[in-house]
Amino acid sequence: MTSCSDTGVVENTKTTAISVEEAHRLHGRAGVEFVDPRPAEARAATTGTIPGARHISIADIEADSLPPVFADRTIHVVTTCQAGPMASQAAEAFAKLGFANVSWIKGGTQAWVDAGFETT
Repeated sequence: MTSCSDTGVVENTKTTAISVEEAHRLHGRAGVEFVDPRPAEARAATTGTIPGARHISIADIEADSLPPVFADRTIHVVTTCQAGPMASQAAEAFAKLGFANVSWIKGGTQAWVDAGFETT
């Protein structure tokens, strides 16, 4: 079941919104992949990128045009964007592909920066 909140965030029972603190605890762990679907110019003009995050557009996610590591649908995918709405859309796209463990960061990369965590 999918709905849209008043903030434009896609809400789905197959994806989980997580805090920036939880995302930071997951960062760098084996079996966890961070994905930022924003275009390069958007990342550069705003908050930058969480180190190690893969840059995969929502269109590529929806088309299942993913790097080989994503062949394993059991990995934990954590999506982010500047503030959260695009991350929730990307998370929804991963869930539709059959990924069982998909999260998106509430507040996005802006929350990551506000918490004092590094971006590139």
